[in-house]
Amino acid sequence: MKKSTSLLLIVAMNLRLAVTAITPLFTLIQQQLGLNNAIMSLLITIPLLCFAGGALFAPHYLQTHRLKTVLQVMTGLLTIASLIRPYNTSILLGGTLLTGLAIAILNITVPTMIAQSTKTKVTQLTSYYSATMNIVAAIGTALAIPLATWLGWRLVICFFAIPAVIAWLSTFWLSPTTAATPHQKTSTTPNLWIVFTHDRIARHLALLMGLQSLTFYTLATWLPAIYQASGATAATAGMLASIFQLVGVPAALLLTILPNSRQKWWLLLAGYTLGLTSMAWSGIGWWLSAGILGFTCALMFSIALNQIATSSSHPDVITSRSALAQSLGYLLAAVGPILIGQGQSLMHSWLPALFVLGGFMLATIFVGQQLDKMN
Repeated sequence: MKKSTSLLLIVAMNLRLAVTAITPLFTLIQQQLGLNNAIMSLLITIPLLCFAGGALFAPHYLQTHRLKTVLQVMTGLLTIASLIRPYNTSILLGGTLLTGLAIAILNITVPTMIAQSTKTKVTQLTSYYSATMNIVAAIGTALAIPLATWLGWRLVICFFAIPAVIAWLSTFWLSPTTAATPHQKTSTTPNLWIVFTHDRIARHLALLMGLQSLTFYTLATWLPAIYQASGATAATAGMLASIFQLVGVPAALLLTILPNSRQKWWLLLAGYTLGLTSMAWSGIGWWLSAGILGFTCALMFSIALNQIATSSSHPDVITSRSALAQSLGYLLAAVGPILIGQGQSLMHSWLPALFVLGGFMLATIFVGQQLDKMN
C-alpha cells in the first residue's frame, strides 16, 4: 500500500507541470519565435486533444500491459518530449503532442491505481494526488520566469523532464503491488460506446469533467496575458499564475473534510463569481482573483475526480467511466483556450471573453448539482 501510494504521488507530479507551467513563458516564446495567439494556444489545446484521444485507447492499453510497463513507457516518453520541445517551432508543437499523449495515458492510470489499491481511502488518495499535482505545477510556474531570465526559456522547458525522470526511476524501486499483470478483459468490462449510450452517470461525469477543465485550462493559458493587459509586469503575471496553481493545494486537501452536501456548490459558485469580479480591481484585486479562482478551480477538479473514483465499486467500471469522462471532457475543454484567445483577438478586449467564461462556470455548477441528485 505504501509503495503504491508513493509511486502514485510521484507519477502525479507530472500530470500538470509540462502543460500549465509553460504559460508564463508565452511572451518570451512569442517574441523569439514570432508566433501569434492562435499558435500559442495550441501549446495548451494539443495536450487537451491528446487527453481526449488518448483516453479512448487507454483502457485497452491498461488491460493488455503490466502497470509497471505502462508507467515506464509513459514517463520515459514524457522525459524525451520535454527535452526535445524547445528546439524550434515544429518540434515545440511535436513535443507538445508527445507530452499530451503520455499524460493522457497517465491520467487514466492514476484513478485506476487508486481504485485498485484501496477501497476505504479513495477520497483521501484522490485529494493527495490532486494536491501533489498542484504543488509541482505551482513551483514550476513560479520559477519559470526567473529561471528563463537567467538561463533562457528553452532550458526551463527541459527542466520539466526532471519529475518525469524521477517517476521513471521510481518504477524500478516502487513496483506496483496491484495490477502488476494485465487485466483479463471480461464480459463485465463495458466498451466506451456502451458506457456512453447506457450509462447516464458516465455522461454527466464527462460533462462535469469537460466544463471544469475548460475553465481551468482557459484561465491557466490566458491569466498571465490578462494581467499583463491590465498593467502587470511579466514577472508579476508569472507570480499571479503561480498563486493560481499553488492555492489549489489546500483546496485539494479540503476535499478530505468537506461534507458531502449540496452546500459545496454554493461555495464554488461564490468562488467563481468573486474570482472573476475581483479581476477588475487592479493591484490587490489581481492577487485576490488569482487566489480565489485557483482555489475554486482546484476544488472543482478534486470534486470531479472524486465523483469518478467513487462512482462504482468495480475498478473496470471506474476505468471506463474515467476514460469516457476524460475523453469527451478534455475534447470540450480544448475549445476553451482557442475560443477565449480568438475572442480577445476579435474584440481587442478580455472582458467579453470573461463573460463567456462565466457562463461556462455556471454550467459547471449546474451539472455538478445534477450529479449529486443522481447519486
